[in-house]
Amino acid sequence: MKAQGQRQGMRGFSLIELMVAMVLGLLITAAAVSLFSTNQRTFALQQAMSEAQEQGQLAMRFISQDLKLTGYMSDQVAATELAGIVTSAFDNMPVAAEGGAGSDRLTISYHGDADCTGKTLTPTAITEIINSYWVDDDGNLKCRGNLAADDVILLQGVRSFQVLYGIDQTVDSVAFPARYVTADDIGTSPVVAVKVAMLLEKPLNSMDGTEQEQTFYLLDHEETVEAGRTLRRQFQTTVAIRNYRWNEI
Repeated sequence: MKAQGQRQGMRGFSLIELMVAMVLGLLITAAAVSLFSTNQRTFALQQAMSEAQEQGQLAMRFISQDLKLTGYMSDQVAATELAGIVTSAFDNMPVAAEGGAGSDRLTISYHGDADCTGKTLTPTAITEIINSYWVDDDGNLKCRGNLAADDVILLQGVRSFQVLYGIDQTVDSVAFPARYVTADDIGTSPVVAVKVAMLLEKPLNSMDGTEQEQTFYLLDHEETVEAGRTLRRQFQTTVAIRNYRWNEI
């Protein structure tokens, strides 16, 4: 009787119970792995969005601040050196054809003591500053000033960079952009505003790509991009030119 009682007290789990426990364990593990993977992808997406937003806004703010100086003229610089929008390249500048396919070049001038690369004259003096912005074949938004021999990279991953110029076509002492045109169509009309648009790309290696092509409209330019694991953000701003020659508007 005593041996029979010991055998009854040593009863364990049945095979079915063990299989059910294993299945439940696998389901819980799969759910945990799926949750971790989802959180990882969400974090990667949020990080890419945050970086794109921050970097895009900084680049646009940098260009906007430079545009606000456009046309400023100092008494310390010869009056023959007129500042403003520059529609022709200056010495030691790569031609526009070397830029990113379909992108524009923005070149401006004003009187100051440093160009967009941070290069200054020694000793510091006021002179004519010419800054040019463009996108190279590697998608880098670059800037070169006439005080420096080399260009600097402002932002990487730029798919497209577009510029339109607001021209005033009536002489009424009111700076109002009658229409926005490309650099080739400015003619002799004074530029009183500039629109700048940019399409920024960020790779998402841990995310699924888009299922189809996307089309972005940047000012007068249409940009179609292929499907892929890439986050894209569009930025646009309009800057009023503050320094005019009032007898022309």
